[in-house]
Amino acid sequence: MGSLSVQRRYRSSWLDATVARIEGLPFPAWAVYLALTGVALAINIAEAALSSRGVFGQDPAYFAYFLLFVLPLAAYHLLSRGARSAWDAFRPATNYDDAEATRWRLELSTTPLRPAIAVYLISAITYLGALAASPAGFDLIGHSPAFVALRAVAEAFWLSPVAWMVAYLLFRQMRIVSQLHRSVVHVDLLQPGPLQAMARLTARSALILLAIQLIPFVPLPNVSDDALWLVRVAVAPFMVVGVGAFVIPLRGMRALLGNERNRRQAVVATRIDATVAELHRVVDDETDPGRVRDPDSSRLAQVRIDGLNKALASLLQEREFVAKLSTWPWETSTLRTVLTAVALPVALFLLTRALERFVL
Repeated sequence: MGSLSVQRRYRSSWLDATVARIEGLPFPAWAVYLALTGVALAINIAEAALSSRGVFGQDPAYFAYFLLFVLPLAAYHLLSRGARSAWDAFRPATNYDDAEATRWRLELSTTPLRPAIAVYLISAITYLGALAASPAGFDLIGHSPAFVALRAVAEAFWLSPVAWMVAYLLFRQMRIVSQLHRSVVHVDLLQPGPLQAMARLTARSALILLAIQLIPFVPLPNVSDDALWLVRVAVAPFMVVGVGAFVIPLRGMRALLGNERNRRQAVVATRIDATVAELHRVVDDETDPGRVRDPDSSRLAQVRIDGLNKALASLLQEREFVAKLSTWPWETSTLRTVLTAVALPVALFLLTRALERFVL
């Protein structure tokens, strides 16, 4: 009952309801998105038919434009599902009861209704303002009113709000992940799975933000340079926080893992000191010239010294083992994926500049 009451009090956004409906259909998600892609392509073709150029007068790149109407929704779905999976793997590191766990799972994987409404209104109004400010730049001059209306409705009331909802969820998840890492109570360097769970989510966030950086490199047919600069200005914030989306939320976990390794090293050091002190005591007692020793006591002392030496060797090996334990809150493969994605926009930029200079 506690979990149900938590869900009733929490009202998620219209986009989360859309994702829930997609997941509730008796089809795999990829099939649903394939169908949505077909719908977007049909709208794209209808828009081209309503333009003054007609379907066959368009730049071929124009017909790739329909993907932009599906990819933001897929990205939001990916983040939402990834958040639920990350939370389920992360929860063993906390002491939350079922009601609290349900609440955090919802918080991490969805957007509350009121902020979603605000994001929708602001993004729609802002986009309509951009279209009104530069109608020629966005290729709205010389076309039929039906074409202009379809463009405005599709982009201002779907494309722009969904894209910014993705951005809002990304930043929301970054904040919540940082907060959740402060609630960790079970830190085990030998079982890092729960402690690295959120890295997979922040890696998805970074990859999506880095993918947005590719937009300025994609040919945008019938878009002027002025309008392209507006696109670049809109993309600029994502370029700044791309890598930060992966690293920043994990700083708290990095500190916890570092503290746990220091604690283990301190425990080992204490035992090494105690073992060495006991070894010295036995050796000093055995080599004391004023002490009368019998064969049995000497034999026992040698056994004791041998045991202490073995214990000391084991403790020294443990110290080396603990020192090599990773305190990075991510798997190597996750970091490699993010770094590869970071290098891709840089490589594209350098390739573009090289082509402009030596080929074009």
